Amino acid sequence: MERHRAAGSIGRPPASSMNIRQQLTRVWVIWSLVAIFGLVQAVAWTIGGGVPRRPTVLAQVFTAWIVMLVLAWLASRRIESLSHRIRQHEHTHRATLHEMEQLQTQNAMLQIIAQSVDVTLAFQTLATRIARLVPCDRVGLALLDESGHEFQTFTARVHEHERRARPRPEVMFRADRTLLGKVIRSRQAEIIPDMGAIAADFLDANVLHNAGFGSAVMLPLVAKGRAVGTLNLVARAKDVFTAQHAEAVLPIAELFAVAVVAQQLQMALGRYRSVEAMSDFTLAVSAEINSALQTIIGHCDLLERGYPDPNLQRDLATVVRQAQRIAALLDKMRTSANDRLKEVESVVSQAGIPSSPEGFGDGIV
Repeated sequence: MERHRAAGSIGRPPASSMNIRQQLTRVWVIWSLVAIFGLVQAVAWTIGGGVPRRPTVLAQVFTAWIVMLVLAWLASRRIESLSHRIRQHEHTHRATLHEMEQLQTQNAMLQIIAQSVDVTLAFQTLATRIARLVPCDRVGLALLDESGHEFQTFTARVHEHERRARPRPEVMFRADRTLLGKVIRSRQAEIIPDMGAIAADFLDANVLHNAGFGSAVMLPLVAKGRAVGTLNLVARAKDVFTAQHAEAVLPIAELFAVAVVAQQLQMALGRYRSVEAMSDFTLAVSAEINSALQTIIGHCDLLERGYPDPNLQRDLATVVRQAQRIAALLDKMRTSANDRLKEVESVVSQAGIPSSPEGFGDGIV
């Protein structure tokens, strides 16, 4: 319940803003009353025949004005001091709410990833939260393929009436001559204030410009020293995003990068286990077939020795050759299965999947 109240308060002006306006209004009222009092006194003196001549009356009036002005000045200073404190409190309040929204988004992402390592599903689910952190019209995710030369892009609608149940793969982009490739190569956030100004230089910028988007911010997804994609926020208006917006979404991009690498590792581990199971099955079956072939070859040799019939010996020789051919094919199958297993095992090892419980501690900082 507290989370909902905190999240719901973001975007509404806090009560401190109204307090500041009230304090400034009070300062204006104080000095307005002083001015009105001075005007009334001047009118009274004018009607009464001018400024009083008696020194005691002048001294009293002069003293009263000094006291009144000092009190008005002290009250104004006090109100300005309170207004400054309220502004500081408002700034701290907004920063705290922003941090809470970031933490809630990260917590939601961790919960989604804990339930499923489907990065695109997590991306679709968190799109509205990301748009709450940084107002935008679309949130995009671009993932590099295994070759590292092409991006598969996904787009999430941030408005409820436009949202999809699941993200769908959209445009494929090459890494060269695209903003996505530039961000991956530099590994730095890219802020584009005017999409039309660079539409002629980058293919993806041209696509976004033709779709009616005017500005964007793109953040690289980097995990374990490897860039795996980008997180993109786009808006229809120009010059929308700033460096502060990029910093606000950076922790989310880091979590997405970890999730993408985890998904890739899981897929690599699944392939390794499939290849391992197939290799074990191939080796077991080939061993059984090879044992049967050796038995056939042995019996053919006994028959050849016991029966010197040329026709029978010719037929037995044919059976032995075919059996030896099958044995050679089985040997190639075993070699190929072992080579494939070593290849996938090498890929899994390079990806950093631990092979023992102690291996998990090596990567934890």
